[in-house]
Amino acid sequence: TSGETKENSLDEGPEGVDRIYPDEETNEQINYNGKYKDGFWKALISKKNVTQTTEGYNYLSIGNDIYLYTGVTSANADESNLGFILENMRTGEITKYNLASATEESARASAEGAVQEKAYKATFPILVNLNDKPLYIMGLEDNAGLVKEYALVDAVEYQNVIVAATVDELLIKYANKNDLELDNETIENIKGVVADLKSAVIKGDTVYFFKV
Repeated sequence: TSGETKENSLDEGPEGVDRIYPDEETNEQINYNGKYKDGFWKALISKKNVTQTTEGYNYLSIGNDIYLYTGVTSANADESNLGFILENMRTGEITKYNLASATEESARASAEGAVQEKAYKATFPILVNLNDKPLYIMGLEDNAGLVKEYALVDAVEYQNVIVAATVDELLIKYANKNDLELDNETIENIKGVVADLKSAVIKGDTVYFFKV
C-alpha cells in the first residue's frame, strides 16, 4: 500500500515468488551451453557433440516449485533425444538427465496417428517412468482445445501407443498389456481452504496450481 519496493538478488528471491527465470532466457542459455561447450570452432565446423533443446517445453510442479521441462537433441536434428532437462524456475538450478529416446514431436505424431480419424492434436508430452520404462504421456485435444483422451507412448519404440478416455483407464490398459499389477489405492477427496494459488502460461493457456 505504501508503494515501497525492495530489490532482491536472484538467489534471495521471496518464498512466494515461483518464477524468476523467463522461459526464453532459460532455453537460450541451455542452447548456448550445448553449442559452445567444446569450443567456438568445433561448434561452427564439425558440430560434434553440439546439442540443442527440442521445439517445445512444459511445466512440472515438484514440491513447492515449478520446473521447466524440455528435451535435448543433437544439432543435426535427427528423430531422437539425448536426454531431458529440468530447471527450477525460481532458483535457476538446472539438472540434466541422459536418456536416449524419441523426440517429443515424434511421440506426438504417433499419438495423433493412433486417433487420426478424430483429428485430435496432442499436447506437449511429459516423460514419465512406469515400471522402470520411459514413456511419454500427453493429452489429445479436439478443435476447441478440450482434452478428449490421453495417450501413453513408448519413449524408445514410439510406434507403441495406448489411448484411453481417462488417465486411470490409460494406466489400467498399460498394466494389462504388460502383465503388471496396479496398487488398489482409493482416490482421496481433499477439502480445505486454498492457501496458495500459482499459475504458469503453457502455450497460451494459463494453468493453475492449487495448494490447500
